[in-house]
This record gives sequence, C-alpha cells and structure tokens, in this order.
Amino acid sequence: MALTIHSSFRPWKDGQQMAKLGLDGTLDTATAPQLEKELEAVFKGKTQILVFDLEKLSFLSSGGVRVILAARKQVLACNGSCMMLKLQPQIEKTFEIIEALDGLMLFKDDEALDTFLSALQKSTAA
Repeated sequence: MALTIHSSFRPWKDGQQMAKLGLDGTLDTATAPQLEKELEAVFKGKTQILVFDLEKLSFLSSGGVRVILAARKQVLACNGSCMMLKLQPQIEKTFEIIEALDGLMLFKDDEALDTFLSALQKSTAA
C-alpha cells in the first residue's frame, strides 16, 4: 500500500513554525524514503514543533519507526518538540514492542494537542 502525506504549517514563535504531517497508508521500508524527503523540506524551514498525525496510518514497520525517531532527534537537537497524535492501537503496539514509547509526547486528539500547545506558548511568553 502507498503512503500519502498531508503537510500543514503554522507560525509558532520567534520566526519558528509548527509542522503537522498527517500520514495515511503504510509507513514501511518502501515508503520511508518518501517521508524522509518530506521531512527534508520541513526542516528547511525553521521547524520547532513537529507533529505526526497517525490517525490514518494503518501499518508501521521498523523502517518507518527509524524515520520518525530520526526526525524526533533532529527537532530535539534544535530545542524543539516532536509529538504524535491519534496513534491507532496497532501503531502504538509497534512502538511498545521496540520499546520506543519512552519520551514520546502522545496525544489522543486535536483538542488535547491544542490545549498543550496553548499552555506551552503561554509558558514561553511569560
């Protein structure tokens, strides 16, 4: 199966941006390069917040996990944050099996994410 990536951006703070990538389909060895290419474009901008919306992701292989964790490492190196939204049970299980959930910021829905981001913006503005 293929991977479709829906990207959206919004201003964050201090000239930075928030990037949200909605993944639809399968993220595996065959489609991971497509996400890597999209992430290159995301990181050409000043991305401080990176959100992976995984609501429509039906399958995730270790190759896909590698790309997501590499993106997380890259954004954290720039003092940013990486978050995952709407993990399906089979996707969450993949992260559990390889013990990669520690330190990941997970949100069940857009409302929970927006509440967190609003509080984060208020705390950094103070």
